[in-house]
Amino acid sequence: MENRGSLFDTSQPGIRLLQSWIRSRTNLAVQLLDGSSVNGIPRWVDNEYLALEPEAGGELLLVARQAMALIRPLLS
Repeated sequence: MENRGSLFDTSQPGIRLLQSWIRSRTNLAVQLLDGSSVNGIPRWVDNEYLALEPEAGGELLLVARQAMALIRPLLS
């Protein structure tokens, strides 16, 4: 197993915003580099993935952070 250094810098504004969306359970739309998109409520984020809970519930979706082009909150 490869041992990587910490790439998760919680002092960065983008990471802090993601963490606030996780705390507030904000529904997000995530557009991927291939043009497709997924929606859901963020549950956690780490160095490589963002976990989204689908709006209808069910299994968490893991979205590779390198595959994301745009993240925006959906207004209720």
